[in-house]
Amino acid sequence: MAARAILAEVAREGDYLLASYALELPADVDPWTRIARFAVGQTTGTWVEVPGLTPELRERHEGRVVQVLPMPPADTTTHADGGPVGYLATIAFPTINFGASLPQLLNALIGNDASTSLEAKLVDLQLPGELEQAFGGPRFGVAGLRELTAVADRPLLLNMLKPCTGLPPEVAAEIFEATARGGIDLIKDDELMGNTDYSTVLRRVELFTAAAERAYAATGVRTIYLPNITDRPDRMLATAKRAVDAGARALMVAYTTAGLGAVEMLADEVGVPILGHFAGAAPLYEGPRTGMSAPLATGLLPRLAGADLALLVSPYGGYPISRLQYLRTAQQLSLPRPHLKPTFPVVGGGVHPGTVQRFMDELGHDIVLGVGGAIQGHPDGAAAGVRALRQAVDAALAGIPASEAANEHKELATALQLWGTL
Repeated sequence: MAARAILAEVAREGDYLLASYALELPADVDPWTRIARFAVGQTTGTWVEVPGLTPELRERHEGRVVQVLPMPPADTTTHADGGPVGYLATIAFPTINFGASLPQLLNALIGNDASTSLEAKLVDLQLPGELEQAFGGPRFGVAGLRELTAVADRPLLLNMLKPCTGLPPEVAAEIFEATARGGIDLIKDDELMGNTDYSTVLRRVELFTAAAERAYAATGVRTIYLPNITDRPDRMLATAKRAVDAGARALMVAYTTAGLGAVEMLADEVGVPILGHFAGAAPLYEGPRTGMSAPLATGLLPRLAGADLALLVSPYGGYPISRLQYLRTAQQLSLPRPHLKPTFPVVGGGVHPGTVQRFMDELGHDIVLGVGGAIQGHPDGAAAGVRALRQAVDAALAGIPASEAANEHKELATALQLWGTL
């Protein structure tokens, strides 16, 4: 049961997906043999000869080892201490095995066949062009969101309604309108607010859409509401369609808990932008030796599924994501790909006016600044919180430090006094 090798150059010219894994093995285990066993187990899936396992079937469906690199890249045994040895291994998976199905793709890449499984972390994917194109990706992406919001050249501003749960929709609509009167571009539900008995998605859409229209009359900014429709797929799709019919111009879904396949379904069916929330994704990437990397779990995969916007965790809000992985996740969302539109990165968690310059310096202008408490918690009210955020953005675009701009803007000055700068 030994997988045949294949050159990366040859695999890229064929119908193979290249998956790279980081792993450790005991020093006395032959890495090539062990990884080859995993490659076969995740494709043809048997460690004994069985009827039907013909040479032709193996040629079309069996995984092949591309490379096994020691980490660190030692070539001698001089420094061997008998402990575990790290490796970076790349396997070529025939795309015929799963096609344009993210659930089946993940079954192949991180499935758990007990007889051949391997404790390894998926850290990189390289997709052939035909497969990337088959997924479709974002239907709107950055350009579509800019057209929808009529914001051409600055970061979009998004607020998360607080408190996260418990508000009757009539009370939440008052908070929504107060925030919208500050000129915010987007307001979304918190991921903890779903389609509940005390606050249905449909009722919120009706009330918040009316509130947005009243605020528009005063500000000229038509705030877009993104209701959280996360649910089991059949109910979620029905809720999404009713919400759009009632006036929703965008939707939010937690792609890990609802399923990436469910997001693909929504992208095909609803005809409005989708914000992908990373709720539930952390267990996929927090372990150092299993699961997958954050840039895949919260970057490439939601983009493939069709998320037009996606939450991006930063290292500045208290969560211990590394700065490198935060930047790599942003790249997976936004770097040009031949067949996928870019997904708008939504920076959330600890964002306030004093952080704006840092995020724009690191990520550019094609980002969404997601702010919760620093808007609702502004001492002069939610609208003032929005204005402070916009003042910080305008200052950054003009190359003026926020502390200097605060001399001209009371709302920004108050925010900086409360929360400082990053």
